[in-house]
Amino acid sequence: MKNNFNPYQAYRKLYHFVFFSLLSLMILTSCSQDEVTEDTVPVPTASAEGLKTMGNLTLKKNVLILNDESVAAISGMDNQSIAFSRATLQTDSIEVGTVLVGTKVNGDEVTNILSKVTSVSKVNNQFVYQTATAKLEEFIYSGTISGVYDPSGKAPVMINGKLANYVPIEGFVSQELTNKIHTIEAKNLSNQKLISFGNFTFDQTIPLINQQVGPVQAGANINLKGGFTPKIDYSISFSWGFLTNFKVNFIMDDITLQALANVQGGLGYTVSTTDFVNIPFIPVVLGPTGLIISPTISAGPYAGVAATGKAQVKFFEAKGKANVLVAKNPELNIEFQKTIEFNVTQLEGNLSAEIGIEMKGGVGLQFLTVSLANSGVRGRASIVPSIGLQLIPDRKGVLNLKGRLQADLFYAFGVTPFKYEGTFPLLQKEIPIYNKDIYF
Repeated sequence: MKNNFNPYQAYRKLYHFVFFSLLSLMILTSCSQDEVTEDTVPVPTASAEGLKTMGNLTLKKNVLILNDESVAAISGMDNQSIAFSRATLQTDSIEVGTVLVGTKVNGDEVTNILSKVTSVSKVNNQFVYQTATAKLEEFIYSGTISGVYDPSGKAPVMINGKLANYVPIEGFVSQELTNKIHTIEAKNLSNQKLISFGNFTFDQTIPLINQQVGPVQAGANINLKGGFTPKIDYSISFSWGFLTNFKVNFIMDDITLQALANVQGGLGYTVSTTDFVNIPFIPVVLGPTGLIISPTISAGPYAGVAATGKAQVKFFEAKGKANVLVAKNPELNIEFQKTIEFNVTQLEGNLSAEIGIEMKGGVGLQFLTVSLANSGVRGRASIVPSIGLQLIPDRKGVLNLKGRLQADLFYAFGVTPFKYEGTFPLLQKEIPIYNKDIYF
């Protein structure tokens, strides 16, 4: 019998098999090590998986938003179980693996429900569901939550045993429940003893320097008046159950600035009062989604002055707004306009300054107790005036006014493999406001 076995062909086939296996493994390994960004995350197909749409969010198909009838039937609940005193149309569909989401108001207290059912039983004619804490990827599939948080006119309410501000999310909270929560907020607002920081104002005279000029003791000071309304504009995006983007816009609305300088002799001085006030933002609970925004902001007036000679100047009165976007691609925006003319009562030499508001802020994002993101900024929104005296050929003062916005930023969100972080050392933007020649 003839043996047709060819060892060369056998080794050749084995070589090709091993080569293509190793090549495939290398490609897969390389792909897994690539940085995962928002652009590389595949777009989910909700219709293919029978997912649910609620407002701007797509939820996993096992999520059940409890309606008012089901919430009213709840006779007891804690971290391990939820009991219903009677059956409802919704309770018949609850099974192991169902994620229950809802809001219950009892007196002046609000309880958010976000639990995954682990077992089902009936005890003493009550439907009892043993539960565990739901995970983000078991609840939200994709979508975006966004809004503007303005602390003015807000009062915290007791939510799950802690004081927080409540922001209802579309589709998750009925209008009836929303009205009940607004009633509690109005009651707490009328009773609260805390200072309202809806609009932060200041009026300070800051002594800049005392120096000896010959036999004369010369003084210098600057009076700062102004204020602004702090707000936070947020946007939170998800895909495949993971946080994929987090943007925070620190807004300073309704800015007013006034400055009156009295300078005698040469001067070069900077004073910062950033911690003049800590604005007590209460944590913001976003409906019953389990998402919590925790902002912290401190702010105060800022002044930097350099001068030669003497000057008594009412620099300006200006109004405007500014915002700093903390995100993958940060942005700075500023709008200022003067409201009165300069008033120079004495000028000998040159004078320049930077006067405005300095702010430090940070925002943390949590899902229940899990930290998802942190962002922060240290920045200034300021007016930069300068006055120079020209003696030849005419005794003329040149007044120049610019708006300036500058910030240091840090930004981090997500968990592996969907994680992004960055630091932006100093971003700065200037806009011209006013330029004029004045003759003496």
